[in-house]
Amino acid sequence: MLTLTLGVGGSLLAIGSAPGVALLGQIKEGYTFAFHMRWMPVILLGYLASIAVHFWINARYF
Repeated sequence: MLTLTLGVGGSLLAIGSAPGVALLGQIKEGYTFAFHMRWMPVILLGYLASIAVHFWINARYF
């Protein structure tokens, strides 16, 4: 759970995450923080869904 939340949660702000840093470096058209924030609701939905699926799959351990 820690790895999941750190990996996906870091992408919410594109700060401190390897995918976020890689994306900001690869796109030449001016991928800015403000542009990234437009995608934040979609990333947040994926973040929450991944946590829900984690609890669903591992429910027997809780």
